[in-house]
Amino acid sequence: MAKKAKKAAKKAVKNVEVLAPPVTPKAAASSVDVRKHIEEISGTRRDAATIWLLIKDGTKYTTDEEVLDLVKTKQYETLLGEIS
Repeated sequence: MAKKAKKAAKKAVKNVEVLAPPVTPKAAASSVDVRKHIEEISGTRRDAATIWLLIKDGTKYTTDEEVLDLVKTKQYETLLGEIS
């Protein structure tokens, strides 16, 4: 009888499903967030200040892609890692 109970317990452990937490997709940073981040750190970092001077008017670099391309062109890898 003890063997049956032990065997049933092992079988029950094998059949338990592990529920993973639901995966939430990472929200894409909007241009407002990218601009806000660059504006906030532009006072302390020269790379962000340079980019901020170029994008603050909002006439030429209006989308996230344009801002990211500008950062890539200037080769500011640290800043690019923070905003992408």
